[in-house]
Amino acid sequence: MITLFGNLASGNVHKVQLILHFISKPFLRVDVNQAKGEARRPEFLKLNPIGKFPVLLLENGDVLSESNAIIFYFAKGTRLWPEETRAQAEVLRWLFFEQYSHEPTLSVIRYLSHYIDDPQLYTEQIQTLRPKARHALEVLEQQLQSHDWLASEGCTIADYALYPYTRAANESGFNVADYPSIEKWLSQVEAQPSFLPMGVDGAQNMQSFDEYFKKND
Repeated sequence: MITLFGNLASGNVHKVQLILHFISKPFLRVDVNQAKGEARRPEFLKLNPIGKFPVLLLENGDVLSESNAIIFYFAKGTRLWPEETRAQAEVLRWLFFEQYSHEPTLSVIRYLSHYIDDPQLYTEQIQTLRPKARHALEVLEQQLQSHDWLASEGCTIADYALYPYTRAANESGFNVADYPSIEKWLSQVEAQPSFLPMGVDGAQNMQSFDEYFKKND
């Protein structure tokens, strides 16, 4: 069975859960608590020297990191990855947008506002990021005003990649209701077969960080 390292609060982990649930791939989840510094511990850094999750340990011992690389790995051969080259490029365009313009703003604001001990220490950084996050949402809204899906005629991994932190935009200080096309699109993603809501664990089993590495040391 494959092993997914990461916690349920992470939108990047949720992307991976979405694709694994879509293809009905069973997995073990190892909870990694970033606030406790578990992603910086030596045993985790052996898996991913960058010290970030999600990380996927495949059955053959191969390790795959970076959420968008992981969802691509499992999307090939499914309807979530188009066959035509131009359509593939469009999916990639939105994956790059997600990692460069969307996730670094909405995700960081969310984390600094809700998952650290003293958010007031980061007030200036949050205020700097807010117009960039708003712009990212406006770009999505504009695209979805004339397209049902971001990159193709149907749902692709571009939609899965951009779903989590857009759905959690209220935790970043934005009201999704202000973006009606985004709101409609979120509902469409949630209506997909085998959809898994954010925060719900789709794993067949879960272990704590210490429990897993004690058994696998």
